[in-house]
Amino acid sequence: MKLIKNYRTLKLAIVISFVTLIMILAYGFVSWKSWENVQSVTKNINEVESSLFINLQKDKLSTEKLNEYLADLKNKRQSCDVVFFISWQKNVNTRFKKYSEECNKSVEKMSRTIQSIEKIVSFMEFDKELSDETRTVSDSLSKIKQNDFIAMEKIWTGAKKRLESREDEVDLRKLVMKRMDAILLAVRDLKSANEKKDSDQFTIARDKFTVAINAWIGLQNELTQESQLRIDNLLREF
Repeated sequence: MKLIKNYRTLKLAIVISFVTLIMILAYGFVSWKSWENVQSVTKNINEVESSLFINLQKDKLSTEKLNEYLADLKNKRQSCDVVFFISWQKNVNTRFKKYSEECNKSVEKMSRTIQSIEKIVSFMEFDKELSDETRTVSDSLSKIKQNDFIAMEKIWTGAKKRLESREDEVDLRKLVMKRMDAILLAVRDLKSANEKKDSDQFTIARDKFTVAINAWIGLQNELTQESQLRIDNLLREF
């Protein structure tokens, strides 16, 4: 009986040892694959970023192209996370810690790149909207009679309402609204002076209108600077 009992104990010990060995091997394999995946994420992101940099230098920037780049980046965006029962290893193993830090830096860099491109796309869409609206105003003004300040006010007011109706690019829209308000104020002063037949007031209002229009024209230079700033912020990531 004792021999049988010892045999059963030995058999159980062998089974436990075998199961333990399998678990250790499985854990080792999962651990190896997890950290290999972290390195792969870093490598893939760096390759995507390098390819993007080449394309940015080669291709003409357009909303369509930038949206293509955005879709590609978002599609290839990955995570550096590893399963919870392996993640602790980076706290005791300098090599795994390095893998994790490098991967996180790459992911953060990609996120910044995506945000930078989104800001450029947003600006380009706003700039196109403003250009279209300016063209509409110009065409409408060319069709009214000289000194028809009522019609002129209506045209600029309509443009302002359309431009301020959207919520993107808040700061730029505030700048545009400020310039439009100056134009509208001058137009109303011109209308008032014209109705009163006050030549002195009309001259002052006309000068104010000229200053407001010049400021509106100068807005394009400010927008160009903003565009270049956003492009520089993107290129700074590489």
